[in-house]
Amino acid sequence: MTHKRRSVFSARSGSSSLPSAGQAGFLLMSTFCFILVLRNSDTAIEYMGRGLTLCARTVIPSLFPFMVISELLVSSGAGEALGRLFAGIMRRVFGVSGAGASAVFLGSACGFPVGARTAVGLLDRGVISKAECEHLLTFVNNPSSAFLISAVGAGLYGNRRLGVALYLIVLLCGLLTGFLARFFLRRTGNNGEHPHFPSGLHIGGVETFTGAVSSAASGMLTVCAYVIFFSAITGTVGQVVEGRGLLGEAGYTLLTGLLEMTGGIGLASALSGHWPLILTAVFAGWSGVSVHCQVMTLCGGRGLSFKPYLLAKAVQGLLCGMVTAAVLRWFPSLLSPAEGLVTDAILAFMSMKEIPLPALLTDGIFVSGWILSTVRGWRSGESRVFTQNT
Repeated sequence: MTHKRRSVFSARSGSSSLPSAGQAGFLLMSTFCFILVLRNSDTAIEYMGRGLTLCARTVIPSLFPFMVISELLVSSGAGEALGRLFAGIMRRVFGVSGAGASAVFLGSACGFPVGARTAVGLLDRGVISKAECEHLLTFVNNPSSAFLISAVGAGLYGNRRLGVALYLIVLLCGLLTGFLARFFLRRTGNNGEHPHFPSGLHIGGVETFTGAVSSAASGMLTVCAYVIFFSAITGTVGQVVEGRGLLGEAGYTLLTGLLEMTGGIGLASALSGHWPLILTAVFAGWSGVSVHCQVMTLCGGRGLSFKPYLLAKAVQGLLCGMVTAAVLRWFPSLLSPAEGLVTDAILAFMSMKEIPLPALLTDGIFVSGWILSTVRGWRSGESRVFTQNT
């Protein structure tokens, strides 16, 4: 009897010690990255330097101010004021409450991970449910207008009109994905039928501002860390691929774009035919594993499921590619890139110096709303201390 119990216990122990498929895959990936960087340390260091340059010249200047603004809007409660105006549209189109409108607008104009960070901020404040947050994540995390219009359109292809078209394609495909997701996602909580808006503003003066800057700085550090890491990985993978001839130019471009969007778009621009623009749209819609890791880090510890998010980004990438191919077929002159302007792709991404009009207009609306809401709170004599949920 004792021997039988020990046998059963041993069998159970052995079975429980076996890693799952996901754990095994992660272990293999970690081992591969470790060996890859160790054997190609010089290349890894070189590409980490490029990642640092990209962060200093493009990522931080174009993203950090918007992250601070999004924190101010969510923490002060000004975003909910806008949510009341769009409650009907958000409920009928996406099946979520109007409070999610702030995540939609900020994510559309400012780019990732501002949209995802805003959605998580609303969840932390109890404005939306977990189900709504998971739904919002499927379509609010997109490349910024500054990146697609200025960096890709004007900087990479020398055609601002092309950048505007790509931005609209990615944005509309993202919104379509969010619309389709309402029919497949599980529903719990308020489901957009009875949106909850916290009463009044959460005005804290200096505490609100300093808390927003500190929180945005922490998020910015996470974003830059992933940019630098994936820059090193894609660089070392490229050296191995080129040295051994494992993949062709198209295959390596596809692999790079799936891992890291910016590098993939830069490589895609050197291809011939319509493939540069089609792959650019696909990579922008998919956004890359690097961005997905950023989102998972920002949303961690809240019990959210990322399966809907990953599936939605894959669908959005395919939709972007198909829509771009259709536009190229029907309006070939609209997306015609200028010749001879795609040789220095990576440097073109780092030369972005301006923020396009959509981002400026959206920022102006949100900042004005926040100021007016604050002044209204002061006039009514409300005095509330800002408390940031983490």
